Amino acid sequence: MDMKHAFLKEPLLHFLFLGGLIFLADALLASDRKEQIFVDQSSIDYLVKQQERLSLRTYSDEDIEQLIAAYIEDEILYREAYKRGLNQGDTRMRRNMILKLRGLMIAKVKEPSEAQLKDFYQNNLERYTGPEQFQVDHVYFKDESSVSTGLLDELNQGADFRSLSESYFQTYGQSSINSPRSELASLFGEQASRYIVETDSDHWMGPFSSAQGIHFVKRSGITPPKVAAFEQVAPYLPMDWQAAEARKLIDAELDSVRENYSIVVERTQ
Repeated sequence: MDMKHAFLKEPLLHFLFLGGLIFLADALLASDRKEQIFVDQSSIDYLVKQQERLSLRTYSDEDIEQLIAAYIEDEILYREAYKRGLNQGDTRMRRNMILKLRGLMIAKVKEPSEAQLKDFYQNNLERYTGPEQFQVDHVYFKDESSVSTGLLDELNQGADFRSLSESYFQTYGQSSINSPRSELASLFGEQASRYIVETDSDHWMGPFSSAQGIHFVKRSGITPPKVAAFEQVAPYLPMDWQAAEARKLIDAELDSVRENYSIVVERTQ
């Protein structure tokens, strides 16, 4: 018997060979055992529509990718929180479980020094830049029956708009207000808000309908964004710094468990 045939008859070789096959099969089938996170086009459309309505702008492909990534991140955190039993005694389960897991990360972060806070402020000035403010003159009616014929012409000819408007609790009785873009839709409805943001005109426009009633609006000015001084935001910096540090821990946690999930994003557009 030559050495080759003797070697092939060794039981240890058979055992190792069989073990190798099992290991290979296990590796090939591992992806099938991963939990699947499936994001289809209808889900993406819903997320985008919801955010565009709030932000009063059209989302770019990059914005949409970030929105999908945030959704996937939350889904992973939710499932990991469930595995750790953070759902016990929780009636608002999904959101609270995600918040609990994030809270566990934040609890690991130590108090920052003043030097760290100053560095954080300088490196994140965009966080502490107030949004542009839109100055809006506003005439409001509860319904169309209260709107007189030719009102728009009267307003553009200089009629006292303050005496024409009905009481509107959302502006606290003010007919001229300053508002960031993010609050315009809740005050004036989507149609009027888009006009306020996009117009180059200083004329009155309307009527615009919203769930609250009828609106006539005129954009009277815009205050550009302004960076707050360090002293103004100092009380909030420790919390922001800790949140940023917790973000690093969350990213590390996500990296360590993400391989346990099979993520499928199905975009048809």
